Amino acid sequence: MLRILDENRTGTVRVIGAGHSWNGGIETSDALLDLRRLRRIRVHSDRRRVSVGGGCRIAELLAHLATRGLTLPSIGLIARQTVAGAIATGTHGSGRHSMSHYVESMRIACYDAEGEAEVRTVDSGQDLRAARCSVGALGIVLEVTLRCVPQYYVRERCVWRPDLDAVLDNETAAPLQQFYLMPHTWAYLEHERSVAPNNRRSGVAMLYRAYWLVVIDILLHLGIKLTASLLRSRRLVDVLYRHLLPACIFPKWQVTDRSDRQLLMRHDLFRHLEMEVFVPRDKLEPALDFVSEVLRAADNADYEASTGVPDRIRALDVRDSFERIRGSYSHHYPICVRRVPPDDTMISMASCHGMEEQDWYAISLITFTEPQLPFQNVARFLATTMARSLDARLHWGKWYPLEAGQIEDSHPGLAPFRAICARLDPRGVFRNRFLDDTIFRTQDHHISNTNI
Repeated sequence: MLRILDENRTGTVRVIGAGHSWNGGIETSDALLDLRRLRRIRVHSDRRRVSVGGGCRIAELLAHLATRGLTLPSIGLIARQTVAGAIATGTHGSGRHSMSHYVESMRIACYDAEGEAEVRTVDSGQDLRAARCSVGALGIVLEVTLRCVPQYYVRERCVWRPDLDAVLDNETAAPLQQFYLMPHTWAYLEHERSVAPNNRRSGVAMLYRAYWLVVIDILLHLGIKLTASLLRSRRLVDVLYRHLLPACIFPKWQVTDRSDRQLLMRHDLFRHLEMEVFVPRDKLEPALDFVSEVLRAADNADYEASTGVPDRIRALDVRDSFERIRGSYSHHYPICVRRVPPDDTMISMASCHGMEEQDWYAISLITFTEPQLPFQNVARFLATTMARSLDARLHWGKWYPLEAGQIEDSHPGLAPFRAICARLDPRGVFRNRFLDDTIFRTQDHHISNTNI
């Protein structure tokens, strides 16, 4: 590893993970490293920590921990990511901090002040807060030490809610919940989840898992692909959400199973494009209003946006951009919303660095249609306007249409993060065009309608 860094000290070095990303984070014209052989897992004697190679897949780590009655405090929706990739991008679930928050130390290959390659252990202070979510800008992650917890079971069911207030009112009783805003009907479906009082699997848990895999993860997605992508029929997508999906939801079906079985989903089985927008809790309601109203206008050129959206658009001077996306795109995938408590990191999406501590909510926008340009135009408009008016941040591992000047105000940790990067990577070897565009370009960036 050090030899590779020495040979490329004037070039660019990046790492490839599981490929579960939609931006240029791994691009390089020089050295691209595959860490799949760095998979060693070592549970510490206190059974509260696990050290794992950066190239280990999350699924492999979870399986290893499960045999010892342990698991991770937080996992994302999928488990095929590498540990290093998940940490670097702030991967998260719902109701718990991101995985990055639980990193206790890291071994990274980087450079010293003279530009010589070295392996360094980062285990405290601002360096650790920066390394916990670094988008690969601090060095090559060789090993990560994470907190682990005793295996726990999750009780869940799916239930329709009349509005956002009803969803949030149930948050205390179901702290692990995630919920969905359904396109076309604009109804709320809550994936109600809480830690079960005992580690006892429901007798129908296997049937429930089979139902979820076949009906939701496969058939629903096939239905979306058929109606929205192949047939391109707005009417059939409307039928799917108004009639077919509600018939497949059984609110009285409450099931308890092991956490890593309940919390994972398989929406990654089908090719798609995703942008994820984070907003603080006090901005969640206006953010969801704005997203739903913009998507309705994009779906129907004659739709008159309400709930203060015209005022927000007028205040931001983006009316021309808004008019350009009217009637241009029909959204066809559930908008997933997950709560992430504030992270002890420097630049993760839920970082509390320099800001009031409050929960963040991830709003996920996914498309299955080709060409992707209509979705990208709408998503870019949403990202730009929400960053300016709602303190929104974008997920580092998803499609990222913003640039550094557009995120400076919402990411107070960027300046100290750059300073640490300059110390551990004085020649900028771990930077590429994506990182330069999103993190390291510090000059003023004037936002006009042409940027949206």
